[in-house]
Amino acid sequence: MPDKISYPYILFTFAFLSVALGAMNSVLAPAYLPDILKDLHPTSETLNSDNPGAWINFTFLAGTTIGGILLSFISDHIGRKKSLVFSLLISGIGCGLGAICTSWQQLAATRFVVGVGVGTALVISTVVLSETWALRTKAIALGILSVAYPVGIIASGIITYFIPQWQTALLIGILPCLLVIPAILLLEESYKPHDAQADKENISLITHYKPLLSGIVVYGTMLIGLWSAFAWLPTFVESLKSDPALDSLTQRGLAVTFLGLGGLIGGVSSGWFADRFGPRKVQSVCFVLCFIISFLLFKMSKTFGMDILIGSALLGLVFGVSQGVLNILIPSLFPVELRSSGTGLSFHVGRAFTAIAVFFTGIWAIRLGGYGNAIFIFSFVYLLGLFALLIRKYATY
Repeated sequence: MPDKISYPYILFTFAFLSVALGAMNSVLAPAYLPDILKDLHPTSETLNSDNPGAWINFTFLAGTTIGGILLSFISDHIGRKKSLVFSLLISGIGCGLGAICTSWQQLAATRFVVGVGVGTALVISTVVLSETWALRTKAIALGILSVAYPVGIIASGIITYFIPQWQTALLIGILPCLLVIPAILLLEESYKPHDAQADKENISLITHYKPLLSGIVVYGTMLIGLWSAFAWLPTFVESLKSDPALDSLTQRGLAVTFLGLGGLIGGVSSGWFADRFGPRKVQSVCFVLCFIISFLLFKMSKTFGMDILIGSALLGLVFGVSQGVLNILIPSLFPVELRSSGTGLSFHVGRAFTAIAVFFTGIWAIRLGGYGNAIFIFSFVYLLGLFALLIRKYATY
């Protein structure tokens, strides 16, 4: 077993890779969505009525919601290690199975499985670092952890750029399974439920319903805007007037890569921003900037060019800062006995609304005049999140 000095870094590595590989698996299908639909939905005349793309994105987000909530509660009873190992296993298996699907309905089912794994990893990785990392540098560690998601997006963009076959790309998504055995051998349990059993009799989420509601709305509104952009950015790029020097797959890959690069920079800097200005103030600025950038990128852009790549990078930058700050803010709202379940609910109740929003972004895109208009309309949720963040303040643990 690793010594006490090196163990926190080993734990951080597993947490980081769990989120990064989950993020990669979450974006692979949207990145190849136009090609997937051509292969798995040959009856193009019913494409708009069936809207398989919306269903594929919806089932993934539904899986993250169920996995994130259910496993966060289970984690408070069985511990963090088993939950993290499960997330790695189910994410890899689900993505790998997607490569052999022969219908979009089958692919949607595998995306649900991937979602369960990714949703679990997002919660448990954050919680386990909150419980083990030294207080003095915890904000920095959690901020860097938020970089894992854009790293996964960058990986997805690179895969999209170099690999034309979506089946091959989804097979790469089996990588999380390779971490299962090392995680079983090297990781220790960070939280022993029986140690706090007596305290649990006197504490519950009912007594913390106000910070819970705040956490759900603040995290959920950012998630709706984020995933409306993540899930439909490649399809939005596909709908623009093309650069004749680049094929559509390359344009999609570049846009996703720039989005991820911006998120990478934002996540790295988020811990510093949180320590310097405070998580609540930084998150407020993120809501405002996301709304402005969404207007410029999705409402004003008509042709693919450098402005699309810059806009994608800026949006990713603000998303990255926001996710790092929320990784710090949300777990601190709850005592250790409720940290996993409270964080899981905050992270994933909003994800249920996100799944609905992403679904209707695709459904209403034609009625609203295109994917850009649809994505921008859903960006108004940032203003709701800003209101929920500023209306009350709560004690942190």
